[in-house]
Amino acid sequence: MEYFLWPFMLLILPLPWLVRIFSAYLKKSSLDNSANALRVPFFDRVVAFGSVLTPPNPRTIRSLLILSWLGFVVAAMRPVTYDTTIEMPREARNIMLAIDVSGSMGERDFDVNGQPISRLNLVKNVVSDFISKRTGDRLGLIVFGSEAHTLAPLSSDLKTLSVLFSDVGIGIAGEQTAIGDALALAVEDTAKVPADKKVIILLSDGYNNAGVIPVKQAIELAQKQKITVYTIGIASDQSATSDFWGMLPIQTGPNLDEKMLTAIAQETGGRYFRAKSTQDLISVYQMIEKMEMTPIEDEMTRPRVELFYIPLLFGLVCWVMAWLKRRQS
Repeated sequence: MEYFLWPFMLLILPLPWLVRIFSAYLKKSSLDNSANALRVPFFDRVVAFGSVLTPPNPRTIRSLLILSWLGFVVAAMRPVTYDTTIEMPREARNIMLAIDVSGSMGERDFDVNGQPISRLNLVKNVVSDFISKRTGDRLGLIVFGSEAHTLAPLSSDLKTLSVLFSDVGIGIAGEQTAIGDALALAVEDTAKVPADKKVIILLSDGYNNAGVIPVKQAIELAQKQKITVYTIGIASDQSATSDFWGMLPIQTGPNLDEKMLTAIAQETGGRYFRAKSTQDLISVYQMIEKMEMTPIEDEMTRPRVELFYIPLLFGLVCWVMAWLKRRQS
């Protein structure tokens, strides 16, 4: 027994003694005014009843009645104890990554430490780090080009997901970009597994020029399933070309439908991000990580066990024993 939930009930402990004193006072007053008092026909019965419960002399009966009252008071204070600490399971987030692997993702318009790198290889580096920090969540991976394919279903096996993603190559799903199909497939896969929070992170460097499902219809599916979609547009403001001297930058406009990506995010409660440089993309995933932060460790709890029945049973036993002894006397 570790705690009393209602310790204030201890205040009723002297109640029987107060009642006894008050009764004695009333009895004395009644005797003093007996000449002028009206006779109560059942008064003798009340006195007799009181004498059965609290006989004046037998110490054993009196002790049993005292112990009985103490048991009732302790039971009223609600004694409890707490069991061994256990971990409460929590609902994991479902996060589906939809990554564009169309032909344009092979363009080398980003750099790492001064060395040119393709868009897809940059995404691999950044997303792999993001995956490693999602311990406790379920992540899945969809790759899309002209078609959309589920490369890894939602799972807490993040190590396998990282290995599968590292083997992804340019154009494995076709050279064009089916954003509507990718979003619809991501919604379907994410909705299969129950979770308090469902998120899709869709990354593309182009516009919807393939597939059979319109983007608007895919957005409606996400809204119906209450899935938040974050979209990322990845494209530098400059491209690169190769000549005798190596890689030379050339100013070009990115072939990126930012209006569409913005609409997808806004209409599903998410946010659109634009990554124009390596640091931009790193910052984007860091911001998403903060907005969709994994809850701190599983909650710990100690189940409460009520013990009021022990003193209550003790009080009842003592009361019955006192009653039986009084009957025998």
